[in-house]
Amino acid sequence: MDDESEISGGSSPFLDSPDTIQVQGKQSSSLLEKKDDIVPTVAREKVRELLNLEYKLSTLQNTYELEKLQAQRQFNDLEKKHRDTLEQLEGAMDNSRFLHDENEHVVNELDRLKSELQNTDNNKDSQMHDLELKLHERDKTIDDLKFKHESDISKFNYELESLRDEKGNVDELVQKYNAEIIRQAADIKKLSKELNSKEDEILELKNSNILNSHPNYNTEEFRDLSTMNKLFKEQAQYCKELEEINLKQANELKKYRNSEDSSSFWKNESEKLELKVQQFEYLEKKYEDGQVELLELKSKLTQYNMFTEELKGRDMFNIQPEEVINELDLLKKENLVVIDENSKLNINMSNVKILNEELALERTQLLNLNKDYENSIINLKRLNYELEQQKFLSFEECKLLRQQLQDLDNFTNNSMKGIETEKDNVDEKIAPPKIDNDSNNLIENYKNRTDELTGELKKLNQQMLASQEAEAQNFKKRKLKDTNGMTYYSQRINELQLENGKLTRDLQKYHNLNSLLETKLMKLINLKEKKIRILELRENPLMKDQFVKRKQLELLLQENKDLLAQLQSDINVKTIPVSVYESLNFDIKQQEQEIFKANKKFTRLKEVYNKKSLEFIEVVNSILGFKLEFRPDNKVKIYSCYMPKKYLVVDLKRNTLESNLAVDNWDELLEIWIEKRGQIPCFLATITLQLWNASHTISSNT
Repeated sequence: MDDESEISGGSSPFLDSPDTIQVQGKQSSSLLEKKDDIVPTVAREKVRELLNLEYKLSTLQNTYELEKLQAQRQFNDLEKKHRDTLEQLEGAMDNSRFLHDENEHVVNELDRLKSELQNTDNNKDSQMHDLELKLHERDKTIDDLKFKHESDISKFNYELESLRDEKGNVDELVQKYNAEIIRQAADIKKLSKELNSKEDEILELKNSNILNSHPNYNTEEFRDLSTMNKLFKEQAQYCKELEEINLKQANELKKYRNSEDSSSFWKNESEKLELKVQQFEYLEKKYEDGQVELLELKSKLTQYNMFTEELKGRDMFNIQPEEVINELDLLKKENLVVIDENSKLNINMSNVKILNEELALERTQLLNLNKDYENSIINLKRLNYELEQQKFLSFEECKLLRQQLQDLDNFTNNSMKGIETEKDNVDEKIAPPKIDNDSNNLIENYKNRTDELTGELKKLNQQMLASQEAEAQNFKKRKLKDTNGMTYYSQRINELQLENGKLTRDLQKYHNLNSLLETKLMKLINLKEKKIRILELRENPLMKDQFVKRKQLELLLQENKDLLAQLQSDINVKTIPVSVYESLNFDIKQQEQEIFKANKKFTRLKEVYNKKSLEFIEVVNSILGFKLEFRPDNKVKIYSCYMPKKYLVVDLKRNTLESNLAVDNWDELLEIWIEKRGQIPCFLATITLQLWNASHTISSNT
């Protein structure tokens, strides 16, 4: 500030005020007035110029001081801004240093998390591998147990069926023996009654013999008595035989009851086995449910891993499931907002559609009103034209009537004058023709005038028609323009309506798609185990194949890596790495699993074959009457259903026939049906018929 005062030199604007300048001017003017008489005009001009220059100098000094102050103020402002920018720069540098340190810390944390994640993935893979091995072992044990249980069940079922058949036969025999026992008991009762009656007769005869001291026996009576005695002996023998038969039947009945008890015991055992099988099925179901849960957890884990792998490229690797859920909630809220906006847009679109329809109705109403208005204007023009014509005709008629009245007045005046003058008879005779001539002239003039008026009316009508046609053409052109405008407007409205309909359809489609996606999302959220059971198998071949391929790839990569490391380290070493052993062991396990599957398939096919062969044997036995038993040495053993203990053995290699049947005409049948005719089915049919007859005769005898 001291420098500024020195530079100014005391000539600041605050020292020289305008009042002082005016006083100086007044003083100089007074001096000039005083010196007017002395100083010449040239000196006056120089003094005036000098004053002007002093005034300019003072103004320039004032402006310089003002600009200098303004520059100083701007310099101070710039210096202040410079200090502020320096402070901001220092703050930004501090922030950048802090961010750099924070970034290094985050990078280190990220590396640590990656290493932890890799370790957890490795642990998880090892655990998964162990679980899968345990799972395969359990599957193997379960399959073995299942196969064992199925074989036991089939064995017990077969035994149960045979016991049921035996029980049916026993029941039939028991019924038959019961009927026979009832019949024999009735015979015994009848015979006992007869025996009692015969004993009574014997007693009576003995009494009569006692009474008759000298009996006289006739030969006939003696014969009767001997025959009666023989009959009694036969009846007693028959009763003994019946008692023996009853004892045998009672023993057989006991045997059958014991067999029935054993069948009931086996039935209870089969029921227990069925309960065990049901429990096994329940455990198997629980095991399948556990596998399904494990697969579900695996799928969820793979999905989450895929999600995290997708987020690796977005610098969001350390995202948590809670953040995913929050993001999903935010998306749901945004979806609700979009749905609300969509509903509002639908309401607005419906309102616009309603307004458009109302405008279309109003437009049609205005068009109808315009048409009615134009028709009314045309009708009014016609009426106006007709009124003008009638007015013109009425004026012309009035003129004619006035002229006729005037002529009539003249005629009456002339007639009155003729009466007063009393002319001669000749004149009286000549006067009427004048009146007639005048009236005829009036009539002709009236006709001529009416003809002229009608001609003028025709001309006027033609002119009016021409003008109306011109106006109609102009109106048509104008109407065509209006209709073109209206058609364009209506066409534009139709296009907008079509576009509106298309947009509404698209909106509805997107709305339906949105609702469908929401339902799918809800289904995926509320997804249950049973629905996954439909999608996932207990042993998914695709997942299993992928697991095997991935494991083989990992083992081969590890083997390659270990072999390369071993070759690079020492070539002369004659050992193999552990990875080679693991890969070979894995291949062996895979081959064992394939062999186990093949054996399992073979056993199942064998079971099916045995089952079908049993069904075939039963069908042949029930239809043809023979039970076939195929021997391993190309022999077929044939049992008859009527005599199960008798059989035929057919040797297919030697073409021989062996049998334990006792048939009378055996050689004859062989000669007729096999040697001569070569019909083995007929031979077997005749043997079956003979066996049936033999069994029927045996059953009828018993």
